[in-house]
Amino acid sequence: MKITKTSKIGIVLIICLLILVWGINFLKGRDIFRTENVYIARYKNVGGLEVSTNVQLNGLKIGYVREIYFAEDYSGDLIVKIAVFNKFPLPVGTTAEIANNDLLGSKVVKLSLGKSMQFYRNNDSIRTKIESDLMSQVTEQIAPIKAKAERLIVSLDSIVSGVSILMNSETRKNLSRSFEQISKTMENLEKISSDLALVIGTQKTNLSASIVNVKDLTENINKDAASLGKILSKVSAVSDSINPSEITSTLAHLNHSVKGLETLLDKVNSSSGTAGKLLTDSTLYFELSEASQNLNGLLADIKRNPHRYLKFSAIDFGKEVYLAPKVTYHTVGNIDFKVFLFHSDKQFPIDSPVFQDIRNISEVKDRSGFSYFAGEDKSYEKIRIILNNVQLSFPQASLKAFQEGKEISLKKALKICSM
Repeated sequence: MKITKTSKIGIVLIICLLILVWGINFLKGRDIFRTENVYIARYKNVGGLEVSTNVQLNGLKIGYVREIYFAEDYSGDLIVKIAVFNKFPLPVGTTAEIANNDLLGSKVVKLSLGKSMQFYRNNDSIRTKIESDLMSQVTEQIAPIKAKAERLIVSLDSIVSGVSILMNSETRKNLSRSFEQISKTMENLEKISSDLALVIGTQKTNLSASIVNVKDLTENINKDAASLGKILSKVSAVSDSINPSEITSTLAHLNHSVKGLETLLDKVNSSSGTAGKLLTDSTLYFELSEASQNLNGLLADIKRNPHRYLKFSAIDFGKEVYLAPKVTYHTVGNIDFKVFLFHSDKQFPIDSPVFQDIRNISEVKDRSGFSYFAGEDKSYEKIRIILNNVQLSFPQASLKAFQEGKEISLKKALKICSM
């Protein structure tokens, strides 16, 4: 079958018309080859909404505005037909909101899905909402500020009027006098502050010392507050337990004792008795002092030369026994001797009264507490002298030996020092 030239022209014309129709719909956002669901939305004001405006859900385009026209009931409302691709059904309760797409004022229809398990059908009416534009939002925010500004201007006007009434010639003169007085007062204050600064500068040391003394006094009072409270409570208890009749008898005995003491002191002062002679005769004092010096010399000589006084022999099956010769110890560079005082779980200050004015106190902390030492020397003879002096206050004191900072037995240290 031969196609005539006129048929070819008609076919081409039909194809062109179809392409034209498809192109026009494409430019409008429509796709004639895709099925769509149409929903009806009714608005009082569309705010510049136009046909082919995008319809978005969570920012994704799912349709477009197909048509906008006035309602047939002459109410002035606008009917907007929203075309949504049929692949995405809308649940019942979904709202279509006309919102601003950018700052230039272009519009977009935003869908907010409902939570129902039922869905709208084609040509069903859905709920609508209009987002306020930028100008409306700015107007709403500025309106309260404008009202406050107007009230403030009225208040300022009233204040200025009142001030202008008050500021007459007499008031200005009074203000001038007041400012002069204030200026003089400031000058006097400057002089007083300079004098005060001079006094403080010259007496700074005394003031600092006084403040330190007051601080120490308050600290001591705070520390002794509990003790003072206990003492006062005890004194109160004692005073409550004292009978006035007993106080009278006690005072009588005390007077009798004082008279006896006066008689005794009279006898002592008269040198008639032994005690009086001891107090008034200086011969006994000099003799005792000389005997003490001789005894000290004798003890010192015994320490230096014990073989002169302690030589003896004992008969044991014909053998003669003598005292062992004195062992001399020399100092070793890495051996140190210390006088150990005590070990305590509680930490004491170096100047604590517990140490009874013993010098060269040192503290060593370990896992079980604190160890305290008095004196340190590499010479065994010198540390023995320190130990003898310390044992007068701490009888339990003992010697400790250390090699390169680590504690070793005293026996081992003496063996090293005697080689």
